[in-house]
Parts: sequence; structure tokens; C-alpha cells
Amino acid sequence: MLDSARRMTSSIVGLLHNRLSLAAIELQEEKLRAISLLLWLCVAVILAAAGIMVAIAALALFLWERAGYGGLIGLALAASGGGVVVVWLLRRRILRGPQPFSVTVEEIGKDLECLRPRQ
Repeated sequence: MLDSARRMTSSIVGLLHNRLSLAAIELQEEKLRAISLLLWLCVAVILAAAGIMVAIAALALFLWERAGYGGLIGLALAASGGGVVVVWLLRRRILRGPQPFSVTVEEIGKDLECLRPRQ
């Protein structure tokens, strides 16, 4: 009886160890995903800011000389468009990304199913 209790305790501790290890791995993946998303957000902000600055400079120069500043305006539109594209890609990546800890939750559900008494 005591040996059976030890084996059961050992199994439960091993199971908890496996699940906590899985949770730690998923936490690391989520941390890397968050860092990646933050970096892309920084790129989007920088491109959008550059687009706004170029657009303002182009407008000021265009109104000042009313000459061929279409290139500057095109550059402003390209930088702003780049920022919009990056924000759109980030949004899509966030919405379509995996749910945090989904594998851990799934495995714990399987464990609970196995540990429930059969009727």
C-alpha cells in the first residue's frame, strides 16, 4: 500500500514537472513573440513619423516654391504607406497568432481526463 502511494506521488510530481516545464517553454515563446511584435511596432512608428515629417517638409517646400517637389510628396506617401502596411501586418499577426499557453491547457485537460475515475 505504501509503495503504491509512493508510485502515485512520484507520478503526480513527474506530471506536474512536465506541465511546468511546458508552461516555461510556452512563456519563453510568448516573451519572444512579444519582443518581436514590439520591434515591429517601433518600425511602424518610425516609418509613420518619417512619413509625417517628410509630408510636412514637402508641403512647406511645395507651397514655398511651387515647383517639382512631387518626389518629396511621393516619398512621404511611401513612408506613410510603409507604416500603414507594418501596422496592418502587426494587427494580423496579433489576431491570428496562437493563444498563450494553449498547449499547456490542452495537456492539462488530457491529464484531468485520464485522472478522472471511470464509471
